[in-house]
This record gives sequence, structure tokens and C-alpha cells, in this order.
Amino acid sequence: MLIIRLVRTGKKNAPSFRLVLVKKTAPPKSGRFLEVLGSYNPRRLVKKGATSGKKEINLKTERIKHWLSQGVKTSGTVHNLLVGQGLIKGPKIKKKIKVKKGKETEEAKEAQESAESRLVGETVEEKESVVEEKEGEKKEKIVKKKKKIKEKVEEAKEDKKSERTVKPEQKPEQKEVGLDKSAEKSKIEKE
Repeated sequence: MLIIRLVRTGKKNAPSFRLVLVKKTAPPKSGRFLEVLGSYNPRRLVKKGATSGKKEINLKTERIKHWLSQGVKTSGTVHNLLVGQGLIKGPKIKKKIKVKKGKETEEAKEAQESAESRLVGETVEEKESVVEEKEGEKKEKIVKKKKKIKEKVEEAKEDKKSERTVKPEQKPEQKEVGLDKSAEKSKIEKE
């Protein structure tokens, strides 16, 4: 299946485009196009009397009409360009704005939630109460975990204290052992 679409050319921060006929599955920057059908430079303005302010668009109108008559589809942007030039009759295609999940604004989220709540039949207040309940449950879990951690720390401290304290039975034994050695030495010296 063939399609007419734009291929970006030009330098960094200075885009210009070629209008090309390619296979739909071909990658955009592959350079494997069947025919160049024109060019589009959105940065350069045409300065011709009444048409001043229009962007530079060069099209091979006969070839474009030929391929459109053969049933070739166009991309959305090319369709809008051709409608603007008068080669295709009909309305322009609206842009589909894709919003990344991580970068949605709060207003968009609220609008989506309110629309969903209307569809489901829930009010925003009911959803907020459910959210508050979930947050409360999370806080309770956190408090329980903190208590467990504190208990483990206290147990560890008690274990260390019990290890540090010397049992009273050990002290006399150590002294006796010391006396026995000195007594043995004195016995050896006397002999």
C-alpha cells in the first residue's frame, strides 16, 4: 500500500520537508521513496503581494492528482496541506494530541475523572471519599510497620545490654584463676 507523506530534511532546528510517495511500511528516514512530489518549508514565507505570510509550498500538482486518482492515501498533515492548496476538497483533519502519562496536568486528570464519574453515575465527592479511605488505610499500615520496627530495635538494644553486663558468677572465677596462678608461682619459687 502506498502513501503520500512528508519526509523531514534540513538542518537541526531548521526543518524543511519533502512530499514523497512511499510504501506505508517504509521507515520515514530510509530514503526509499518512489517519487518526490514536492517540498514544504514552514520557516520560509512567500512574499508575493496579497499572498504574503504563506509558507513556501512547491507541489507537482499533476503527479499528485494522478496518484490520488490511483487510490493512494495521504497522511493527515499532507491532507491538510493539499486541502489548503485546493487540490483536495473537504474539511481538514484535526490533530490528535498525545499526552504522555507522566506529564498530564492536574486539570486534565480532574476533567477525565469528572467525565468518568458522570458515566458511571458516581459523584466526585464519592470518589474523593473512597480515595481518602484508601489513604487512611495506607497510613495505618505505615504506622504498624513503624511500631514493628521500633519493637525490633528495642529488642536488639536489650540483647546488647544483656551481653554487655558481666554475670556476677564470672568475676570471682576470674579472680580465683588469677590467684591460683600466683599461688602456683609462689609454690614453684619456694621449691
